[in-house]
Amino acid sequence: MSTQPPDEELALLRAGKTAAACEKIVTTHGALVKSACYRVLRDEGLAEDAAQETFVLLMQKAAILPPETSLAGWLYHAACRIALNHQRAAMRRRVRENSAEALNQMTPDTQPNLWTEIEPHLDEAMLALPVRQRDLVVQCYFQNRSQRSAAAAMGCSESVVSRELGAALETLRQFFTKRHVAVSAVALAGLLPAHAASASMAGGATMVAAMMAVPASTSLAAALLTSKFVLATAAESCTLTLAAAGYYFTASRSTDPYAAGSQSGGAGDRGEPNKKSGNIAKKGSWQGSFEFTSAMALDERKKQVLLESDPDKRYALLQQMGIGLSRAGFDKLIAQGMDASVAPWRDTFAVLENRLDMFDNYLMAWSNEHPLAALDWVASQPDGGLGMRKQLLYALEAGQFEKAALGEWISGLKKESMQKEAALALEWLDDPSLLIARLGTGGNDGFLVDLAMLRGGEKLNWEAFGSRLGEGKTTIVARTMRLILDSELSFQTIVPFLQGLATSADSHISDGAVTLMRAAYGQPDVSYLTALELAAACEKAGMGNYRISVFKGWAVAYPQEALQYTARLKDLNSMRHVLSALSPLPDDITLLAMMEGTPPVAQDIAMAALYGRSTEGMYAQLQKIMESTTVVDQVEAAKEVLRNLPFEDAGAAAYWLKQQPADKARQEMALALSRRLAAVDPQAALELILSEGMTGTEYDQAMGHAVKQFSAKNSLEESTRFIQQITNPRGYSDALGQIAMVKFAGRPQEAYAYLQKHSRRDWQMAALQMLSELQYNKLGNIDANAAEILKLDLAQMGGDVPKRTSNFCRVWIDQQVPVTTPLAWTQQLPAPIGRATRLQLARRSDLKPATLELFLTWTQTAPISPAERGQLQEALTRRLAEPAVR
Repeated sequence: MSTQPPDEELALLRAGKTAAACEKIVTTHGALVKSACYRVLRDEGLAEDAAQETFVLLMQKAAILPPETSLAGWLYHAACRIALNHQRAAMRRRVRENSAEALNQMTPDTQPNLWTEIEPHLDEAMLALPVRQRDLVVQCYFQNRSQRSAAAAMGCSESVVSRELGAALETLRQFFTKRHVAVSAVALAGLLPAHAASASMAGGATMVAAMMAVPASTSLAAALLTSKFVLATAAESCTLTLAAAGYYFTASRSTDPYAAGSQSGGAGDRGEPNKKSGNIAKKGSWQGSFEFTSAMALDERKKQVLLESDPDKRYALLQQMGIGLSRAGFDKLIAQGMDASVAPWRDTFAVLENRLDMFDNYLMAWSNEHPLAALDWVASQPDGGLGMRKQLLYALEAGQFEKAALGEWISGLKKESMQKEAALALEWLDDPSLLIARLGTGGNDGFLVDLAMLRGGEKLNWEAFGSRLGEGKTTIVARTMRLILDSELSFQTIVPFLQGLATSADSHISDGAVTLMRAAYGQPDVSYLTALELAAACEKAGMGNYRISVFKGWAVAYPQEALQYTARLKDLNSMRHVLSALSPLPDDITLLAMMEGTPPVAQDIAMAALYGRSTEGMYAQLQKIMESTTVVDQVEAAKEVLRNLPFEDAGAAAYWLKQQPADKARQEMALALSRRLAAVDPQAALELILSEGMTGTEYDQAMGHAVKQFSAKNSLEESTRFIQQITNPRGYSDALGQIAMVKFAGRPQEAYAYLQKHSRRDWQMAALQMLSELQYNKLGNIDANAAEILKLDLAQMGGDVPKRTSNFCRVWIDQQVPVTTPLAWTQQLPAPIGRATRLQLARRSDLKPATLELFLTWTQTAPISPAERGQLQEALTRRLAEPAVR
């Protein structure tokens, strides 16, 4: 039971709506609310209106808020959601108007200092925090209350407040690091009090009058009308009711979680997507609405281009977006194999996951023709600052700018911040070494490093560069290390750089970074096990993955040691990296001697890789494996080849497979090939899957790949006809969900109508398949999808539900959300499903150590049964004890 005392201001308001109470609340929290609204809307007038709407909402909700609600935390959360609603409505209007300039109006202005690199991401990061941590950050850092005061308000000790604030700052730091903003927890503790709630709240008296005008029991829309603060975008907003803290628990009328007549946050709340669930009780409801920002609109238009298979239509779409690439330049991309249509199997799934880097090829080709025109278009987009930096780097590397012309373009930029950042490119044209002195003086260190490393850092003073970096942040050093490795510079070139890093007072740089780089370059005087530990620490801190580079360096320095170590790992991917770096290539006998004592399956996979590098073509490689007397398990070795062969060889591999005897071995090899083949030829993959009678996880994955690939490239009608070949009811239901995922991203009601129309059994299983998929949650609407899942009649949907819901939790965790958030969500599932979901999540092999540890901590105080607590703790302890996890 919570010991948190009632919020005094909220209690005052609930005791009687007085002008004094309203004035105190506006005076105390006005700057907090206005700042949150402005960060989202970037417009003083709109932010003022949204702030007013927030306080009106408070008056309408005050009577039903729990007494212990943190008013500051509630107002902050409500302000963010109201501002996002207004932003979404405005962006939809701007998308309809197809105005690039208008799309850019409500995006943050990128400034060359640390705060304004953080600012565009701050509220998104804050909303991802657990409620108590968010409330404490708001009180202590946004409103500058003491930890003692916050502890009294929250009903806990100062040590708890200190610990929670430390955890919150670390979570925020990791969140910003994932978005390429390097900031320490200490820096955050200084920046937030200075900037997070600095906006001034105009019209305080008017605000109080508006709050006083709200009737005690009325809808928010009516309250806004009464207060005369209805915004122009309110009519377009799909919902105006907001929850106090992201989710809340609704008390059931019955202790039986499945009793008829229990309260539910069910389907009737939004369009009745589930007519059956009205009598199914749930522990609570998850609050989330679908948001559509200008950046999402741009990404959807890029997707449309990349997934269009007809070159003429694709070029027309580019022109509609304002891309001025000539048709000759477009055709040249096709001829060079750099256009989306050339290798669709390589890019479809990446595009569905919003990895849209291939679109940059069109911008670079346009830059080859008209560099300033391409730069101008990029700078006008919602991701203007980031896009401009990327475009500048490409054009500078290619030598496309005359200094005078670039300077004139920069002077015409409307945003001062972008002017200052682009001016760094002019300095690079003069002398890249001049940029070294700027490192550590502002928020542009990442861009400065990118500029310095152009053309392999050919004009750099490498030792001075290393020394200067050694005085700064480890994240910037890690970024530089990755650029050096990707540039494939010689070791002799970077020796002075390492000497400069070695002078750093920070041992993470002078010892750690230098050791990692020496290991990656295969130097003999390195402890490679130490280097792997350092690489793991870098990855855990969000500083990049250096494990592959270390394994390849180890293969150069001590190939037998590297093979012996990696062949004994559970995951043999590391051994594959070692094999790829072996030079010169050993023969069969030598390789087996190097791997003596290792598991036979590792030796077989190594032999398969050896044959792949020593034979000409996939067919010869497979034939040599099947005829080999050295390979112990020929089928396992062949499966290794089929799982990893080049996409363009998948068709030939399918032909080879048909020549093999129709037995269990061929079925296993067909499973291994099916995912690769699905990406190239969905129809051939579907025929292979059905003809071989496949089952199990690989069948699910192969079928999913085939359906996603087909539906991404074909119309909804054609995709629906495509899956009619599937006779298995469960397989058909999954396929239907895959189509809905591809075709109705962010539009669940349309998806539900489609699923109901075409389902052969309960359409809700297909809906759950759609809502829990990784690709469907890449629009940043995972909270809304969580709310939709709870509206489904989960208790009647069979034994596959926990598998889907645990997968959904895993997707949630991938989006840098603490595991405690999806765990709280699982407590609102029907009790047996919630328990099974948590247990399956605890047993997953792909959770990181930090997530497992936080999960284990959660089990100690979570409101779960002793039996479940024991099961979860046993599973999590076992996972943490595994060598690969340690």
